[in-house]
Amino acid sequence: MIRRLLKFIKIAYSSIVENKFRSFLTMLGIIIGIASVILMSSVGKSAERIIVGSVSSFGSDLVYIQSGGGGNLSSSILAFDKVKYKDYLAMKRGNFLENLTVILASDAVLVRNNVTTKTQVVGTTPEYSKTLNFYPEQGRFIEDYDVNGRTPILVLGNKVAADLFGDQDPIGQSLKIKNTAFKIVGVMEVQGGNAFEDYDTKVFMPVTSMQTYINGADYVNTIFGSAKGDMENTIDDLRIFMRQRHNIVNSQDDLSEDDFSVISQEQALGILNSVTGVLTFFLLGIIAISLVVGGIGIMNIMFVAVNQRTREIGLRKAVGATNRDIMLQFLIEAILVTFIGGIIGIILGASLAFLLSLVIRNFQATWEFSLTMESVLLSSIFSVLIGLIFGLIPARKASRLSPIEALRYE
Repeated sequence: MIRRLLKFIKIAYSSIVENKFRSFLTMLGIIIGIASVILMSSVGKSAERIIVGSVSSFGSDLVYIQSGGGGNLSSSILAFDKVKYKDYLAMKRGNFLENLTVILASDAVLVRNNVTTKTQVVGTTPEYSKTLNFYPEQGRFIEDYDVNGRTPILVLGNKVAADLFGDQDPIGQSLKIKNTAFKIVGVMEVQGGNAFEDYDTKVFMPVTSMQTYINGADYVNTIFGSAKGDMENTIDDLRIFMRQRHNIVNSQDDLSEDDFSVISQEQALGILNSVTGVLTFFLLGIIAISLVVGGIGIMNIMFVAVNQRTREIGLRKAVGATNRDIMLQFLIEAILVTFIGGIIGIILGASLAFLLSLVIRNFQATWEFSLTMESVLLSSIFSVLIGLIFGLIPARKASRLSPIEALRYE
């Protein structure tokens, strides 16, 4: 049986080599489809690693409080102003979390000597630096007296400082935002970008100064800090505290009834992974459709091959080949074509993913090339299945040809 299979593989290979252009057209859909699968799975895995790394780098004990109910961060888009700065002050007095801090972010235009630069301004507190393990390289960060006094000061991200001042020392100099002069008191160390944002392109000021001089807001985007004890108990305590502050009666603990969300770092990571998983699944679904289309192309070309080789089929049957032999010959040829196409697609996809990683690394230093054995094995198996499924009908047609009619075929 093995000898017969090897014989059929040899015949199939000879047919592929003799009809290079037809074989290439047959493979083309599979090559593109498999290359797309490898490319997307590689990019998805690399992105997932950055997301996990960037979120995990802040520690697994962080707890976030944001506007919007339902117990997830995405709901804050619809209700962005429910969590107030007063909630942060009350929470700080309650001593629920360590290094409790806030974020109030807004885009703003910085002006220096009539030169303007647009960037994101982050209003926060001294604890921000400790919580994110992010410290000044020059000067100092925000202090409590800056927050209490609504002092118009700025701490620059490293890239902002380099872009605006070059080799000059920015400490003690001023930048204008909305006609208010802000004194520069510090420059942060190089942090680098991650999957979500680049801290080196931001500037920081006391949250109270942000509210006073920039946007007049009484709310904050996020309150966060490190849990002191059991994470679940901490989250439960914070929900009870926030419901009391916001006069929310929620005896059933229905998170959709809240106008805020309390979520742990682990839960936030789970939400992000589920979002990237859905996007990857959606893209792979589109690619699967393209593979099916490629499979239909294989079937059509195999039908043409059967018609072109009708006399060959008749001759083989005349010298004793059975229907099963003819069917195996064409089926193995279809599988071999798609398998070779799959191998080429894997090499092409991996090469494109590697080149893309080199390009992305220029903008995202932490990006790494990733190629999993699971994606390679699944692509190989899928290409063989495509050949088996879409080669079956033409192979059956070839096997059922009458030898007399086949020999008469012109």
